[in-house]
Amino acid sequence: IYLFIYLFIYLFIYLFIYLFIYLFIYLFIYLFIYLFIYLFIYLFIYLFIYLFIYLFIYLFIYLFIYLFIYLFIYLFIYLFIYLFIYLFIYLFIYLFIYLFIYLFALETL
Repeated sequence: IYLFIYLFIYLFIYLFIYLFIYLFIYLFIYLFIYLFIYLFIYLFIYLFIYLFIYLFIYLFIYLFIYLFIYLFIYLFIYLFIYLFIYLFIYLFIYLFIYLFIYLFALETL
């Protein structure tokens, strides 16, 4: 009877106090610290790194390099070459040869 009461009280104290309170505190601390703080820090750092650094650098590199290369190479060089070749072909070849042939034709008439 003494051992039965001792084992009952011991198992009651052990199971109830130790397991319940330990598991409650452990799970509470674990869930609170790990899930809340870790996920909050993880999401904060992840969103900070992702949104600020990745998007900022990506958009900065994308917009700066792409638009700079696009605007510089396409608009400046392409339009410069296009206008230069177009004006060179139009003004020099067309107008010069046309006027030369026209004036030469007028002189021959």
